[in-house]
Amino acid sequence: MLKSKKALEPNLFGVLIQENSIYCGIHLTEIQLPDKCAFLGILRESQIIYATDNPIIFAGDYILAIATHFMMVPALKVTLKKIHSLYYSLNSCLLEARPTDSQSVNSDYSDLSTAFNSTY
Repeated sequence: MLKSKKALEPNLFGVLIQENSIYCGIHLTEIQLPDKCAFLGILRESQIIYATDNPIIFAGDYILAIATHFMMVPALKVTLKKIHSLYYSLNSCLLEARPTDSQSVNSDYSDLSTAFNSTY
């Protein structure tokens, strides 16, 4: 009887959404959850936005979820903590802008000739 009671015990938790989360910028209902799991909503700046409102997820949000079976908690945590393999954000990019191939060839030669002439 204890085993069946534990199986029915709900597990609540919140997952902080990082800037490199794969869920930034999408609606909450677009996330595919494991079986026996459900969204409660999002906690954003001390306000709860219910899952029925289908909010867009932003970095800094906490996704609030429930697993109705204790065996599904690890799968739910792994699902909600997915990130891009490289740093990624919809609002910023850490990669420098690179010139196109034609720009880089011309600018490389002009920089070399300028540097060569100024040095000698």
